[in-house]
Amino acid sequence: MGLPALRHEPPAQRARRPHLRVVKSKPRVARRPRVVAHTNASVFQAYVFFAVVVALVCTLGLGRVWLSVQAAQASIDSTKLRRDIKLEQYQGDMLEVQQSALATPSRIQAIAGGTMGMAPAASVSYLDLRDTSAPPPKDIVAASAAAPGSGFAGALGKVMEAAASEARVLLVGDVGLASSR
Repeated sequence: MGLPALRHEPPAQRARRPHLRVVKSKPRVARRPRVVAHTNASVFQAYVFFAVVVALVCTLGLGRVWLSVQAAQASIDSTKLRRDIKLEQYQGDMLEVQQSALATPSRIQAIAGGTMGMAPAASVSYLDLRDTSAPPPKDIVAASAAAPGSGFAGALGKVMEAAASEARVLLVGDVGLASSR
């Protein structure tokens, strides 16, 4: 390999450079702080803008997360409500089945005969509960004149009134149970 070609001249032949001196210029203090202040102000404005954008994005993100949490909670609550509604409907259906099983005429007849000593009626009597302001028929007036509330007829009248009131209670009770279905 070869060396680069260098030109060797004697030192005397080289041109001498003129002596340089440092010239002091006018101070730029007035211009430089304004440029620095302008640069600092624009950096500060960019920082504020960036901070506002980041705060806005964070706020929107938090709002979205909050809405997602609310939606999930509402879904959980609706699932619980549906389960409770199904459970209550099932219990209501079971109660209706029990009521229909308990209200069968054969069961009522067996309980009435066993517990209360009741038996089917030998003859049927109907009570007329029409308007009481009308004058009673003559045969009822004659029977009431013969026994005015004493003795066997008075006791029989009281028993008939009690049976009629019990029949009304049972009728209203059955209608009340039937209306809930």
